[in-house]
Amino acid sequence: MIFKFDEKYFERVIHHELFHIINDNFKNIFDENEWKKFNKKDFKYAECSTCTEKRGLDTYDNSKGFFTEYSMSTASEDMAEVFSHLINKTKINNEDQILLNKVNFIKEKMKLIDKEFKF
Repeated sequence: MIFKFDEKYFERVIHHELFHIINDNFKNIFDENEWKKFNKKDFKYAECSTCTEKRGLDTYDNSKGFFTEYSMSTASEDMAEVFSHLINKTKINNEDQILLNKVNFIKEKMKLIDKEFKF
């Protein structure tokens, strides 16, 4: 079997997975219930990231609270997508208050772990 390497997503995927390691070590800081309140009231995440067809990694032009389709799978995947997009300096839709709240959450929580951390 040959695996196809996708340079377009490589850096983002590395940072996405790095966030999962950070999150696993600081679950008390990255409160998923607090995170879920940023979304519209009628939005629901799937039970698990593999329990959904939402797997697209393309960054949305019109974010509507999410950077990618995969962001909509679970709260932890959403956080990881926000983190990876911040690390990769993705332009943020300043008119998307939901996304701005998520960005600020990640930035604030990372500062609790490391005061010197910069995106």
